[in-house]
Amino acid sequence: MIARIILLAFALISAPLTLAAAGELFSARGISVDRTANTASEARELAIVEAQRRAFYALLRKLTPQTYHPELPQLDDEAIAPMVVGVQVKNEKTSPTRYLADFTVDFKKEMVLPILAARDIPYSESVSKPILVLPVFENKGVKNLWDEPNPWRDAWIEIFDAKQGPEGSEKRRDDWAQAPVLPVIVPAGTLEDIKMISVDDAIYLREEAIDEIAKTYNAGSVLVTYASLQTQNGIRRLDISYQRNDAFSTAIVETFTGGDTDREIFRAAIFDLFTNLQESWKDQNILNRDIQNKLAVSTSISGLRDWIEIKKKAESIPAIQKLDVKELSVDKVFWEISFLGNLSQLRTALGQRNLILEDDQGYWTLNQVN
Repeated sequence: MIARIILLAFALISAPLTLAAAGELFSARGISVDRTANTASEARELAIVEAQRRAFYALLRKLTPQTYHPELPQLDDEAIAPMVVGVQVKNEKTSPTRYLADFTVDFKKEMVLPILAARDIPYSESVSKPILVLPVFENKGVKNLWDEPNPWRDAWIEIFDAKQGPEGSEKRRDDWAQAPVLPVIVPAGTLEDIKMISVDDAIYLREEAIDEIAKTYNAGSVLVTYASLQTQNGIRRLDISYQRNDAFSTAIVETFTGGDTDREIFRAAIFDLFTNLQESWKDQNILNRDIQNKLAVSTSISGLRDWIEIKKKAESIPAIQKLDVKELSVDKVFWEISFLGNLSQLRTALGQRNLILEDDQGYWTLNQVN
């Protein structure tokens, strides 16, 4: 048992499963089903229906804040089936009466979202650039990032590189299998990484080193997680401080106690932190669909191909409802963006696609950065 104390808040085909990107937000993957029936064929049919149902609810939980999960609609299998675009299967195993497989189920966005909207359940369609985690561990006064032993970093690698997710309920395992709205990367610890950023650079969030490693891993931000572990009278206490390098820069301090092993308390803390990151991203990117705005912007371009790329990126953002080109020249475009939600949310969404929206003395510019 781990106790947590918050000290400071701030169509069916066989195919390989792949990591879902932003365009695959409405896919639910990694749904492992094991069904038994009179025949393998019957068990397979039951497994498909179960996979669709579990995938549907895993998708809804991914899109919506946790506080609204008790309000999610309870639909029967017949209501869910028309929303399915297709099903992919991996790792099929059968016996005369048993069928096991891992499923990925693709859903129709235009049928899923109205179900939430009709019940006034907020949701986010935004997917962030990855966040790069630098796990610093302190033991007997020695602070360590890259050197061994660093059991704190080992636990992060085990979870996010070796893909050893949480044990427990079927629901928890289904949720963990989904592509997160805020992906997590743990750096490999190569010689280049070690040269790029030191433990002190990480602890003090030194901008040059942080920016360099973020760029190397194509991360949108960096999260430094500083941990120390003490054991007194057989009771483990894990103290964690974590802070991001971007706008969300408030330091968060948490303490976890309990666990039968060091590994267990490390994993419990990481799963909790990961959940907080996901929920924070969703909360910040839920659009108020009653708020509709327009913004006139200018964009410098190097040619038609450059403009087409920028326009395509902008059109992929769920908040943007319409783009109107007012004037197009060889090197500049003047256009108007109609969007939902507030300006801060729009800037964040554009930034995830390397489009920077800036106020230049009262005139808004939108340009692409590499």
